[in-house]
Amino acid sequence: AFTALRTLRLFRVLSKLANRSLSFRVLLKAMVSTGASLRYWALLFVLVLYIFTLMWVSFFATRFHFEDPDSFDAVSADQGQPWCGGQEGNQDCIPRAHFDTFFWSAVTIFQVMTGENWNTIMYAGMRSYEVSLRPL
Repeated sequence: AFTALRTLRLFRVLSKLANRSLSFRVLLKAMVSTGASLRYWALLFVLVLYIFTLMWVSFFATRFHFEDPDSFDAVSADQGQPWCGGQEGNQDCIPRAHFDTFFWSAVTIFQVMTGENWNTIMYAGMRSYEVSLRPL
């Protein structure tokens, strides 16, 4: 626990460097003021994340159940039911991106907002409502 506090020594080194170099001090002040001005953006980001999480939980809760979660070929027979037949603690049959709980829905929405593998979630959403994935 105390080893994590050793990282605070870095601030002492930074303050010594800032006292010696005027340009480094200006750079640090600019970084701090930029971080402070991002608070409204962060608040807006969290608000949008919360709204989209509630919206997509209502649309896709218990719908991302597939026979093979990687290929999305066939919708599982337990779609609309709890994961793993209701067995608590069994995490092997649950994919990471789903909208069944608020927490995992927020993680999935964050994944989409950051652009990390969003297309897989899009195709899973299309497949969960039996939308044809074939080109016209």
